[in-house]
Amino acid sequence: MVYYDGNLPGWDDFYGYVKDFFYEVFHEMVSAETGMFMYNDSKTLAWFPSKAAPEDQRYLHFGVLCGLALYNQCIIHLPFPLALFKKLLGEAFLGDMMEFSPFVGKGLKNILEDYTDDEKGILDLDFSIYWDGTNVDLDPQNPEKPLTGLNRKEYVEAYVSHVFNTSVEGVFQEFKRGFFQVCDQDLVKLFRPQELQEVLVGKDFNDWARLKQVTVYERKYNTTPLHPTIQMFWEVFDDLTEDQKKAFLWFVTGFERVPVLDLEKFKMKIRDQQVQGPPDQFYPKADTCFSDLELPLYSTKEIMQTRLTEALSSNKIIFAGTELGRCLV
Repeated sequence: MVYYDGNLPGWDDFYGYVKDFFYEVFHEMVSAETGMFMYNDSKTLAWFPSKAAPEDQRYLHFGVLCGLALYNQCIIHLPFPLALFKKLLGEAFLGDMMEFSPFVGKGLKNILEDYTDDEKGILDLDFSIYWDGTNVDLDPQNPEKPLTGLNRKEYVEAYVSHVFNTSVEGVFQEFKRGFFQVCDQDLVKLFRPQELQEVLVGKDFNDWARLKQVTVYERKYNTTPLHPTIQMFWEVFDDLTEDQKKAFLWFVTGFERVPVLDLEKFKMKIRDQQVQGPPDQFYPKADTCFSDLELPLYSTKEIMQTRLTEALSSNKIIFAGTELGRCLV
């Protein structure tokens, strides 16, 4: 087991490879190609599929990897609703349906709010639903039970419970078993669900002034006052849109979000790029393992802006040591 300890000699270098390993593994595991998870209509959030077999060892391994990521303080790509973290902590959920499937969540909310206990046969529905490609009886003992004002709360609770509990209980228990094989359950339960989510997947970052403040400069750029190319770089950076700045964060670090537990260590290093030929013809390089940016000695601000924005907008991202690869490769 890898254990995070910032005091170990050489840990910062090794940790770069560890975080990149988790990046690759989780992007692979939660991709649609693996078939491990179902996705909401907008394809932005994943959830456990109702047809998965509990004996499928991938869910146990997925839980172990999530636990290892938490244990090693590595943020990961985990596009799940808050319901995942609530289930790990033993909590639940109507609001989470609104997050995962706004269309279904809004419909259930309307059933609760727009009708009274005296109304019968509302919406002409019964306790049968269609979820994850399957017709489901929410009340197996009475499959044709009509939905009325009197039982609307029962219907909504049964619907949400089926989605987040009943339909996924076997595979979720395997995931949970794997997770708590690595992490102490009593310690994890000290978190609130949103805190646990932020520790695992990171937090949105937009404090660009702080990024500038903590950036370190090396080789030719390690000068006082700031090297002219560095001054030019920050002028170009300040002119980027918010989306471009977030793309830049991914370009340099490999992540769109930043760690919560170790935010004080989050910094970027910029060094001159050693090239054979006129610097103006080269794109910036990034070593995402160590959040290093290699910036050519561009001759003008306009050329630097063109090269950087082209890299961000057309995926001409060149990682140190390999083109269109990552430092782990």
